Amino acid sequence: MPRVTVLPNGVTASIPRRGSKQAEVAKRGEVRGWSTQATRRLRRWFYSVDGAALDGSGLALTLTVRDLPPTADDWTATRNRFLDRMRRAGMVRGQWLTEWQRRGVPHLHGCVFFPEGEANAELVAGHWLASAGEWGAGRSAQHIAPLWGLPGWLQYQSKHSARGVKHYQRSTVPEAWQKGTGRLWGVVGEWPLREEAHDVDLMTFWRFRRLMRGWMLSDARAEGDYRRVAWVRRMLADPDERRGRVRAIGEFCPEQTSRRLLEAAGGRVRA
Repeated sequence: MPRVTVLPNGVTASIPRRGSKQAEVAKRGEVRGWSTQATRRLRRWFYSVDGAALDGSGLALTLTVRDLPPTADDWTATRNRFLDRMRRAGMVRGQWLTEWQRRGVPHLHGCVFFPEGEANAELVAGHWLASAGEWGAGRSAQHIAPLWGLPGWLQYQSKHSARGVKHYQRSTVPEAWQKGTGRLWGVVGEWPLREEAHDVDLMTFWRFRRLMRGWMLSDARAEGDYRRVAWVRRMLADPDERRGRVRAIGEFCPEQTSRRLLEAAGGRVRA
């Protein structure tokens, strides 16, 4: 049965595969850079975070090094040292992701939250320099800025969810790391997550996809993003008709807009 899932920052519509409850989840292989699946999982996580429920003081981070760590394991150890220091400093939650500069050196994007009034940019910078000093990390190259409530969170997530696998910051994997990069994003602590699944019939599923495409097209035109306009027009097209009938969609969308579109498509929306 088709399913439309409404989340705080996005919506998905798909026909889930039905398998045996005893089926084992396939183990992930060695991570060798950003993949379509990893990018999709990150976007889905961003969809699900209830930004209005985020408490405490937040900081957005871009943390860099001058020199390339010889192996991905060295970078992972550096990141883990930093996160351990953040926990001891009182961090209540965090999120991180690894990307690369054009010259192939990694940097860490992320955000950290502390109890209200306790976020301290200089403290965070000091812990990064202590963790990554052997790779030439310098204070002037670190960017740490406050996340001001819901608008700040939405700005952070929109920046880091829009990049795809082919973006240079995700495709420039150092040659020495080609055999394995280690995990490229993760979360720490408890995050307010929320989603609401609605099982619908096929007609509602198809109507919802068309309405969603219309909303996305209007949004892209309003922003003057004509490359996106061209993509949205084709988003449901498929030379294989049977595959096109079950094509899934997922997109950032305000929760109330998702609800209105689902209701207009004929779905029952819980209050």
